[in-house]
Amino acid sequence: MMEWSSFKKERIRHVMEKEGLDVLIASFPENIYYLSEYESIGHRILYKTQIFAMFELGKDQTTLVVPLAEVPTAFERFPEFNMTCFGHFYFAYSEGDLEFGEVKRIIQASESDSIQALCKNLERLDKTSRRIGLDESRLTPAQWKHLEITFPDKKFMPAFDIFGEIRTIKHESEVALLERAAEIAEESLFNILPKIKKGSNENEIGRWYMQEVVGRGAEPYFNVVTIDERSAFADTVNTKKMVKDGSIIRFDIGCVYQGYRSDIARTAVFGKCTEKVKQYYRAILIGEERAIKQIKPGVSAECIFNVAVEEIRKAGISHYERHHCGHGIGLDVYDPPSVAPGIKTQMRPGMVLCIETPYYELGWGGIQVEDTIVVTDTGSRYLTKSSRELIKVGV
Repeated sequence: MMEWSSFKKERIRHVMEKEGLDVLIASFPENIYYLSEYESIGHRILYKTQIFAMFELGKDQTTLVVPLAEVPTAFERFPEFNMTCFGHFYFAYSEGDLEFGEVKRIIQASESDSIQALCKNLERLDKTSRRIGLDESRLTPAQWKHLEITFPDKKFMPAFDIFGEIRTIKHESEVALLERAAEIAEESLFNILPKIKKGSNENEIGRWYMQEVVGRGAEPYFNVVTIDERSAFADTVNTKKMVKDGSIIRFDIGCVYQGYRSDIARTAVFGKCTEKVKQYYRAILIGEERAIKQIKPGVSAECIFNVAVEEIRKAGISHYERHHCGHGIGLDVYDPPSVAPGIKTQMRPGMVLCIETPYYELGWGGIQVEDTIVVTDTGSRYLTKSSRELIKVGV
């Protein structure tokens, strides 16, 4: 098996060559992590913070552009990187301490802002490095224009989607981390199910889940716990809505394990289950499982979507409609491709996908099942391991 660092460089080079790029620059946190494995707390919690990681085709040297305050952290982790900083911050230095000499040198050369620091690195590029893929996700239009005016001999190309293509195929070590992230979400959910009683509310069930996630060495990412008519509210927040006899409880949950995400869904019923819940849940489960059975190299994302929708309609929800039935997952919860109409992307070994077939009926409720799979040479393999059947609690 090719080691992770070699695999990653091969993916980056392959896509850069295909796109005709000489330089690739990341600005989105997950893209920076992929290029450099550098994580910045400031970058994640302060949206205006700008950090860049730069990769030059044909060279193994990585360049980081970071806020001055992060230089000691960045240098501690990656002393081999080229590093430029920007902004203002004040450190004192112990007398006679030579350990931070290089850190001090980097700090003393600080630029006024992130774009000036980036320009400093672009100025040193070889004149033949003319086509630059620049991740546009954390730049303003004015900053992009400034770079084009400053470097009229270079062609800047939006690269957010290019990074998405690079990250679409996962290394075996990435798949293992995604598998563990999914397992932690499942273990955490199934460990709290026996605690659910009549009167338990969405907020406290969500807190129980997060405690379980932390106890298993992962970070809480999101948890949507919705009850009864609120179970039809997609992408909502938890409330004080309480469980009662016959309640539908929809769980859409995930976590982060060593940088990699999980996103799974299960549906439970507290006490007596109505025939409509049974029939509709059976239909969405058939659609999900038959869509997953279609997954193999060469099959398009659109084809998988069509199978899911058609099978659900045939199984009993004739009016079923969806805009997508899944998505890639990795460092970001929504990696490409989307499993949706018009997406011609073909499945390739190493893609990791979440396949989901939710049904939301306002005024009644919502049901959902979502699983994570990896595409193999001959088909696919489940990374989620728990039962996909309708869950019964309070009985």
